[in-house]
Amino acid sequence: MAVERVGIENGRASFAFESVKKAFQDNKVNFESYRSYVKKMPSLIQVNGLGQALAFCYQKKKEYRVIYDQLHTWLRGQYKQYFQEQNKEFVEVVIGLKSSDYRVLTMEVLALLNWLRKFADGMAEQKQQ
Repeated sequence: MAVERVGIENGRASFAFESVKKAFQDNKVNFESYRSYVKKMPSLIQVNGLGQALAFCYQKKKEYRVIYDQLHTWLRGQYKQYFQEQNKEFVEVVIGLKSSDYRVLTMEVLALLNWLRKFADGMAEQKQQ
């Protein structure tokens, strides 16, 4: 179990780094807004639930949509069993899950957001130097 945890944690960290780097380098993304929203997402999820937080991101577009897409890409790769139907929107899949699976995805998203936040802070500091 410990080996599997290290594997998923390293994969999560690697994915988060590449995702933040891509957002950092994308001229269409306001990186400071992206960074701020990444920091706000965990509390948004804890207060409103993952489904509502994703619906909010889906509605807002721009930097929130970048985060939405990053979360979707990660979960689709890690939890393929939930994303079999190609024509369903990410938020639609999440709100349709049974509560135990919903909790699993919520914890996974919070873990990924923690990595995204760390790398976003690091890249923002590099930009200021």
